[in-house]
Amino acid sequence: MSDQHERDRTMAKEKEDEAEQEGEAEAEQAREEELEDETEVEQKQAREDAATDEQNKDNHRDEEPFQS
Repeated sequence: MSDQHERDRTMAKEKEDEAEQEGEAEAEQAREEELEDETEVEQKQAREDAATDEQNKDNHRDEEPFQS
C-alpha cells in the first residue's frame, strides 16, 4: 500500500510540474506576442513620422522663394 501511495504522490507532483511548465510557456508566448505587437506599432509610427517629416520638407520647399 505504501508503494501505491508513493506512486500516486509522484504522479501528482509530475502533473503539477507539467502544468506549471505549460503555464510558464504560455506566459512566455504571450509576452513575445505582446513585444511583436509593440514592435509593429513602433514601426508603423516610425513610417508615419518619416512620411510627415518628408511632407513637412516638401511644404517648406514650396514656401521658399525661387532663387535663380
